[in-house]
Amino acid sequence: MRITGIRTFALKFDKGDFFGGKGEGGGDRASPYTVQPGWRGIYSSRIETMIVAIETSDGIVGYGEGQSPIAPEVSASIVTRILAPVLIGRDPRTPRALRREMYDLMNLRGHTGGFMVDAIAAIDTALWDIAGKAAGLPVHRLLGGPCRKTVPVYVSGVRGETIDDKIETVRDFIGRGFNTFKLFAGFGVIEDAELVRALVAGSGDRAQFAVDVLWKYDINSAIRLGRLLEEVGALWLEAPGEPEDVAGNAALARTLDLPIANGETLRTRLEFRPWLEQRAIDIAQPDMGRCGITEGLSIIDLAEAYHVPVALHMGMASAVMIAATLQIAGAAPHVGLVEYQPVVLDLANTLLATPFRCEGGAMQVPDGPGLGIELDTAALERFAVG
Repeated sequence: MRITGIRTFALKFDKGDFFGGKGEGGGDRASPYTVQPGWRGIYSSRIETMIVAIETSDGIVGYGEGQSPIAPEVSASIVTRILAPVLIGRDPRTPRALRREMYDLMNLRGHTGGFMVDAIAAIDTALWDIAGKAAGLPVHRLLGGPCRKTVPVYVSGVRGETIDDKIETVRDFIGRGFNTFKLFAGFGVIEDAELVRALVAGSGDRAQFAVDVLWKYDINSAIRLGRLLEEVGALWLEAPGEPEDVAGNAALARTLDLPIANGETLRTRLEFRPWLEQRAIDIAQPDMGRCGITEGLSIIDLAEAYHVPVALHMGMASAVMIAATLQIAGAAPHVGLVEYQPVVLDLANTLLATPFRCEGGAMQVPDGPGLGIELDTAALERFAVG
């Protein structure tokens, strides 16, 4: 079997309301990208990502996804211009070897993260998809699983304009069997703590709440918030300070009893290693759309060696990345939780012949060959741009 072609799809879901913005053509924005008041970084009004399709001489097509919430055309271009020419004609059933070769193409020039590794992650996942389909086995079996048939999830993002609206959202999910949630905060130390306190009380103490402050605070402010969150029994504090500040996050982790969660910005075990060595992370959060399956499993194993729990991050994703996340969670017993964003899952399901279901606080690990999903190629084309 040989690789005969690689296609890329820069996807931009043009419907829905996300991060306070409308899809292109809606709202009052002149651009789909914006820096919103009070938020760090640039965001899109749409869910954006990049998918690759690797075609083979045996007729098997493998799919992978590189998590590209901003400008997926960039990672798609890297696939087309740098990676594909090296991979055409190669045996796709050797993902570990090919992943190393792809990484070595540009690491000597300092391209050890960012869009380059996002593109590699997409290719790597597609290669595992092909390997599983060729063997007639789901990826989790190729990785030594299954260790479970379902994966516990936490609900990411509690929607509602007011606190009462958010409490109603939480109660609705509790009624459907969910009891673990993550709030997006960063609106002020007192404001954040009061929101969590209100939701804990409003849930009747039947739910746990993690708090993601999106890199908004300096270390002293994060300590103040952490102390308040400890009083209300928060689950963890996520992304508290500067994403490059290993020493500062390590000091924060030493100071607080509340676990510090981090890792969505890190793409390789080489990037995770100093955070683990310095105990700057209490909960590691690799993202399979940025790591890929090969490197993702290596990161999970490294975290286990440091006795650091893993809760897989899953941000702006389509169906391919969700499937890859579930496959690796099905093979890695050290993974404790997986992120579940209802709006993201609903949009991802528009690409599937058989949609994912998230019920009773868990998602089922797909058991079909490869990633275990059947993509609606017409829908894939419909959301692709460029």
